Amino acid sequence: MSLSFRIILLGIAIVALVGCNQYSFGSGESSVESVDQSTVVRELQYFDNNTEGPLYEVSLTVPDGWVGEFEILDRGNSLVFRYLKDEDTKTGAPIFYLEALSNAQYWEQIGSYPGQYVNIANTADTYFIYHLPIDPFYSGLDEDEYEELADQVPDVIGSFEAVRVDD
Repeated sequence: MSLSFRIILLGIAIVALVGCNQYSFGSGESSVESVDQSTVVRELQYFDNNTEGPLYEVSLTVPDGWVGEFEILDRGNSLVFRYLKDEDTKTGAPIFYLEALSNAQYWEQIGSYPGQYVNIANTADTYFIYHLPIDPFYSGLDEDEYEELADQVPDVIGSFEAVRVDD
């Protein structure tokens, strides 16, 4: 194998690896904001390969007890609602995930994991789904504490609204 061929292969491998990160598409940054009022409003859009979906403003109403006790990790196409266990914890315990998916992503997701992902609403181009961690273990909370918070999620999801943001 010649040296130039090896260099070309190495270059291709580096380019491929650099492109394979969680921020390949979309804004490239996650943000974390605390829940400081009971009405939560954020923007979501799906990212499917090289396609960015339309931008939607989504709103949810969370229980008053969640105000100041939760934070939201915004990843562009998903929002992770995390319970702040204590002040020493640098990241919160995930309670539920809200995601925007393209039509193709939705059908792939539902086919792969039927029953775990719940369709909240859909438009002509975007599906909005939510899911909880598979097991309370993955939240980092004890089962009773997790179940108490997870039992409130259906009411939060019941308040879901999405409005397309026109550019």
